Amino acid sequence: RSIGINLKQLYGQTEATVFITQQPDGEVRADTVGVPSPDVEIKIEDNGEIYYRSPGVFEEYYKNPESTADTKDAEGWVATGDAGFIEKSSGHLRIIDRAKDVGKMADGGMFAPKFVENKLKFYPDILESVVFGAGREYCVAFINIDLTAVGNWAERNNVAYASYQELAGHPEVYNTIQAHIEEVNKSVAQDEMLSGCQVHRFLILHKELDADDGEMTRTRKVRRKIVGEKFNDLLEALYGGKSEIYTETEVTYEDGRKGSISATLEIRDVAVVPVNTKVAAE
Repeated sequence: RSIGINLKQLYGQTEATVFITQQPDGEVRADTVGVPSPDVEIKIEDNGEIYYRSPGVFEEYYKNPESTADTKDAEGWVATGDAGFIEKSSGHLRIIDRAKDVGKMADGGMFAPKFVENKLKFYPDILESVVFGAGREYCVAFINIDLTAVGNWAERNNVAYASYQELAGHPEVYNTIQAHIEEVNKSVAQDEMLSGCQVHRFLILHKELDADDGEMTRTRKVRRKIVGEKFNDLLEALYGGKSEIYTETEVTYEDGRKGSISATLEIRDVAVVPVNTKVAAE
């Protein structure tokens, strides 16, 4: 756009004959995919999933009536598998996550963990984050620090450490991560539909999430359910108001041997922005 090209975002898929929404001239934004294209209808289901229909919708999947029926209903509405919402002020569609990963908070508000996790992982100090909150009053988070980035900080500041666990528990590391989360909360608070996803409490895990321990896939996607079950004691401590918790965790070494590590983890509260308070853009 800086050299005069009218570059803009759109949203589409093969089943729609490409376009579903597109940004009008003068309404180009990084966080939306625009308004419905001509003759395209959009609706948002209760679970947040985006459906559309138009004259350009596909007829059927080739020799696959089961998949066709799963994707398109008798009235021509096509399920995208994505979750989002339409902004009341602009009419723009916003994509927030895959529909299967979106849930509801206890008050019925939308819970979109990856929306928050991706914002947190923007910081070089944070390698992974796992946000919980489905069916709960508020959200909490597990954090994995990036050992390389935080290790470089430690070296520059003459901070001695002997292991990931020791560095992860350092007070200054906690201060830095807390500041990152509070910045993300300010950003999340600006989203009317997602302001309830602000993180209220967090801890830094004493080990890196690992595929060998079943906590991630081989392509480094977090297995949220397994992580929640494996570290249920930590999750309950976060929601139980504790300021620290002792935990023991089984680990798998590179040669296949099993072992365990233990630690007393600090739990911190995080500043959140009241939902009815507008945050000035920074």
